[in-house]
Amino acid sequence: MDTHRLSDDPSADGSSHVHNRHPQSPSVSAPPALAPSTRILDWVMAAEQAEVDGRGGSYRNQRTSSTEKDPLPMDEYPPAPEGLATEENNRLDEDFTITEALDIIGIGPFHYRLLVVVGLISIAGGLGSTGFALFPPLARCHLNLSSVAEAILTSSGFLGAACGGVGMGYLATRFGRRTELLILIVWTSYFGFLSAVSPDYYWLLFMRFLVGFGHGGTGQRLSILFEYMPAQYRTLGAGVLTFCWNCGNFLEAVFIKVLIPTGSAWRYILVSDAAVFFICIFFQSWLPESPLFLFNIVGDRRKARQKLEYAAKLNGKTLPAGRLISAEERQEMIRGPPPYESDDSLSVEKPKTEEKVNEQTPLSPPSASARERGIMSLFRPAALFRTTILLAFAWLMLSIAVVGCAILTEEVLQERQSLKGKCTNHFSVYHKKSCEELSAKDYTPIMVIFASEFPALFVTYFSANILGRKVALALAFVLSGVFFALLLICPIAEAWTTFFLAGSRMMVTTCFSLMIIYTPEVYPTYARGMAVGLSRAVYRVGSAGVPFLSQVLLRESSYASKSVHAGACIITGFMLLLLPIETRNRDLDD
Repeated sequence: MDTHRLSDDPSADGSSHVHNRHPQSPSVSAPPALAPSTRILDWVMAAEQAEVDGRGGSYRNQRTSSTEKDPLPMDEYPPAPEGLATEENNRLDEDFTITEALDIIGIGPFHYRLLVVVGLISIAGGLGSTGFALFPPLARCHLNLSSVAEAILTSSGFLGAACGGVGMGYLATRFGRRTELLILIVWTSYFGFLSAVSPDYYWLLFMRFLVGFGHGGTGQRLSILFEYMPAQYRTLGAGVLTFCWNCGNFLEAVFIKVLIPTGSAWRYILVSDAAVFFICIFFQSWLPESPLFLFNIVGDRRKARQKLEYAAKLNGKTLPAGRLISAEERQEMIRGPPPYESDDSLSVEKPKTEEKVNEQTPLSPPSASARERGIMSLFRPAALFRTTILLAFAWLMLSIAVVGCAILTEEVLQERQSLKGKCTNHFSVYHKKSCEELSAKDYTPIMVIFASEFPALFVTYFSANILGRKVALALAFVLSGVFFALLLICPIAEAWTTFFLAGSRMMVTTCFSLMIIYTPEVYPTYARGMAVGLSRAVYRVGSAGVPFLSQVLLRESSYASKSVHAGACIITGFMLLLLPIETRNRDLDD
């Protein structure tokens, strides 16, 4: 039997067999070099013809025969065109996804510049969020505020942040992460300076609401950082931002300690908070747009590739020369084209030419429809529904833990000072005597308590990577509740009070760090901006009510106030074990 081989020569046997199968068509000489898809087609047709000849009859007769012939031995099939597999493999290797590009880019000068910008935003965010809790007691005596008025002033900033979480989250999803962060920087610094010169209580209340609105968008700094980092470095990146946030918290206590003797410390505190946001403006050129946003939401492959190439250039790397493709397209390339189908006339239908996708071709992945659904994209499919419900509850309880811990730090120490360390049946009446303020000396233990946030970085890093996100979150919440419960012990030495507050602060910071790692990781790109914005909104809404729990209720019943803080943390820890998705080492575009 003849063995037919296909070559670029139009007179080769394989080519003649192809024409013999269509006798009514004139014989046309093939070009010297065929495209890969044409060469594959000719090779398949030649192989079928060889099999028909090997069985001793036509393919049509074989199909109607009652007896099945033995198939042609594999060694008698015509070989694939030389170099064909290499060309296809090269095309597979050259095309790349965003995740593969980020792995190639690695970590380098581009990320260091990005960390400078988002790190400054984190420091400013830490200053501002801690200022929401610490500055109202400083203004209480100057503005003659009651306990309820003081709590409302504290809540105004967090309530504004709750509204800003949704508003800024929409901006991040609609116009991009970079645009949202630039608006945040200008907005917060402007209204921060205005709040420092507020003439009365009501003007101050309104200005603090507007400042809080800007603070609601600080969560997007983590989204843009994550969307430029390989999966194995995301925990480290979140740790750096947490360190910067902790620096902001610590600096706020330092500023208060230094500025208290001036007599108008609360005004200077507000100026310093706004000034850090203003400094971020000078580094805005180092803040790029997210390639995942450009690719998945906008559908602009060309711009997404430009951002990746710019990052690769700064890091001294080179991206492949192929196309930038989606994860779905990569999977289709790996699976390969569908099998050919033959009809009764032995004609082999030529597969439809796949539409060429260039860098400017708009995408139509799930992100397009999900963006139209808006907030409903957080609840579909079913796994995201349960995740969203559990995370919303966790962020709400986290607000009680974080904001409550900041307020309790100042309130518990002031309670001890007013009651001289005595236990008045767990009731505090010091606020009924006179307007008392903490001195600069009293802020030394507060600085120690806030410094306990730095060890939380190591706890976060090792627990998230060794135990996984879910288990680490559950354990951190439970331990936070234990430290809150230890504050119920009375009487107790001041050193132990400081230790328990420091322990609760460390574990609460760990909870916060793990939550800001897990939330953007668990959602797909089309829902990530909305998820981060909504989570921050829920956190801020809860924060708006915490001052009444940690200030007003504490001054009526410290036992009830501390018990609520402890119970909220412990219950949340056990509920987080029900999360359906573990995100450790999981790609963002999965």
